[in-house]
Amino acid sequence: MKFGDSEVVLLSDGSFTLDPGAAFGIVPTPFWSKRFATTEAGRVRLALNIPYIIGKGFQALVDTGIGTSPDEKYRKIFEMEKPVDLPAQIAEYGSPESVDFILHSHLHFDHFGHSLDRSGTGWLFKKAVLIAQKEEFQSYRKPVEFTAANYGRTDTALLSRARKMALSGSMRLKHGLQAVHTGGHTAGHEAIIYSEGGRELIYFGDLIPTAFHLRLTYVTAIDTCPLRTVEMKKKLIDRAIRNGSICIFNHDMETPAAVLSGTFSDVKYEAVEL
Repeated sequence: MKFGDSEVVLLSDGSFTLDPGAAFGIVPTPFWSKRFATTEAGRVRLALNIPYIIGKGFQALVDTGIGTSPDEKYRKIFEMEKPVDLPAQIAEYGSPESVDFILHSHLHFDHFGHSLDRSGTGWLFKKAVLIAQKEEFQSYRKPVEFTAANYGRTDTALLSRARKMALSGSMRLKHGLQAVHTGGHTAGHEAIIYSEGGRELIYFGDLIPTAFHLRLTYVTAIDTCPLRTVEMKKKLIDRAIRNGSICIFNHDMETPAAVLSGTFSDVKYEAVEL
């Protein structure tokens, strides 16, 4: 989709599965089961939708999916499916070496998977600056008991050698990019907003991982501060409705992108293609 002189393409890092209790928290089974089927293992399949912004003089990714785990047990647990891997899709429009920025909503294993990838000649994303909140980098390095499993197998040595930009709160970055510190899902969680050519894109991250989670009280069990999640969902949904924003649901298999209408307490959505 064109955003002025730039273009936004929605890529995919495949899909994985998660326990419904983690994905839907206290939402009763009869509610979520109308929308989500379960696998034989009783888990729900979630997408890994990745916006790729091809701007005038820059390229940026928003999160990098689950990556390619060398651990067969890990791949089996999460029932990972990858018809085409993320780097191969990027190559259709440019190359991983052309990516200038990787903006992270947070650093959980399913959002940070390819960010530290290495190739035969060094970093896969050779010149990319990894952008996240300072609190999120700290949580990755030293997760507490409640969050450790969500960050997966952290590689602090590799992270220390990567090019990084640690943000302290919400910030307007160059090229129409904006990071909005939300908290809620994690202490350092942020939404990513891109504005160009009279259009606006909002990437909610795991604050609103699927269109099903647009309802304010539908919050994942992984959220470290659910009341903060609800507060920020109100603000972002209100903004999306007011501005006619293209909204990205990073884990939605059926509706990766949509525009919203109504109010934050009674929101409607209409799918769009990127």
